[in-house]
Amino acid sequence: MVLSPRLEISQKQKLMMNPQMRQAIELLQLTNVQLADMLKREMEQNPFLAFDAAHFREAGNGEAPRAVTVDGKSGAGLNDKIEAVRVDFAAPNHSGDAGDVSAMLENRAADEGGLNSHILQQIAEEMSDRDVAALAIELTGWLDEDGYLRESDAEICQTIGVETGLLATTLAQLQSFHPAGIFARNLGDCLSLQLRAAGDWTPTHQALLDHLDILGRGDMAGLAAAMRVEAAELPPYLQAIRALDPRPAAAFDTPPTTLALPDVIVLQGDGGWQAYLNEDSLPSVLVLERDWEDMAQRKMTDDERNFMKTNVQSARWLKKATQQRAATLLRVSRAIVAHQQGFFARGMAALLPMGLRDIAEEIEMHESTVSRSVAGKLVQTPDGQFALRDLFSGAVGPKQSGALKSGDNIKTVSARAVKARLAELVAAEAATQVLSDDALVSLLEGEGIVLARRTVAKYRNALNIPSSAQRRRAAKIARMVGD
Repeated sequence: MVLSPRLEISQKQKLMMNPQMRQAIELLQLTNVQLADMLKREMEQNPFLAFDAAHFREAGNGEAPRAVTVDGKSGAGLNDKIEAVRVDFAAPNHSGDAGDVSAMLENRAADEGGLNSHILQQIAEEMSDRDVAALAIELTGWLDEDGYLRESDAEICQTIGVETGLLATTLAQLQSFHPAGIFARNLGDCLSLQLRAAGDWTPTHQALLDHLDILGRGDMAGLAAAMRVEAAELPPYLQAIRALDPRPAAAFDTPPTTLALPDVIVLQGDGGWQAYLNEDSLPSVLVLERDWEDMAQRKMTDDERNFMKTNVQSARWLKKATQQRAATLLRVSRAIVAHQQGFFARGMAALLPMGLRDIAEEIEMHESTVSRSVAGKLVQTPDGQFALRDLFSGAVGPKQSGALKSGDNIKTVSARAVKARLAELVAAEAATQVLSDDALVSLLEGEGIVLARRTVAKYRNALNIPSSAQRRRAAKIARMVGD
């Protein structure tokens, strides 16, 4: 067969997006806060674009920023975590006094917050050797969120370039710092440090810490044998371990406070729950038409006139696009809230199955438009704040789970509602009657929710709920400690 070139004519439809269409799509995906930031950047470049001053004053924002006076600088939130300080450990050894070390830290401890500041202050007060103090500062930046130093000695020495002797000396001092258990290498090490700091450590306690894996399995007989004590002697040791803090850094957790402004507010009225746009965070665009009229009367070159004309047209389009975005967001939000009236009245257990297509068909929009409208948007209700997308959930029922049962009481519910109900059932179970997955299946079936056992197990794992066997062991240990 011989192939030869030939011409063919074909016809197909293709959506061509101009820059304005792309920007309209981008606007739809932005939250109110992100939209305001974007408009500020546009105002810095467009002399005919400004915030609606009346709108901003009514919303409690004071004077509206103008295009040429917008402060685009964003404030950086405080962070109580410091980065590791690189120190030249090849430098000559200095046996400087405490004042030398304090001078090295004075610009750090005063500005840092939380755990790191607490440790830096102790380094300045307790460590007089400059090399030890320098390595201590470095290791402070290696701590994880629990206050542990997880890396091995070899990894630390190779990365920083220090001798094992200096590392051992530094760690010995750091592990004596407050809070007790800081700079531990693992859980057993952390609990052991706390016992030693309290003066309660004994070889028997250490034997328990060396066999935490047996404790985790709930094998009390095996644990007693490993500790070389009688089973009846275990409760005091278990109580001592239980009173310790496995996360010594948790008390110093001070995450940066961020103000999450909602895009939609849901309130209850006579006709049920209703969605409203948050006017306090929704920017309103103003086109400075009078400025354009005044400038159009002046003499200018063609390039200058084209520049001004392009900017005023861009400002007009941006105003229209932001208005369209607000109208679309309000329309989508109200359709979602109307569909989920039960959720707002009774909580997650009443959440109905709902997909993007359901809302798109109801308001006659494309699914992608609905998806972009809900992306990143926050909803404020009297009971709290959550993401608008959280109101969407797949359907779960006999057909979806693969179950073959049917009946008048069988109903289709949302996956999120099932998870919420599972969490409630497990939270309410008695310590002596832990519910198996089969028992959970039966209870849900009694409420008209028919699911396969594997589906219940999958949802339980997604909720980080241990298996029934693990919960029984935990209950057994809790009873022993309580006794």
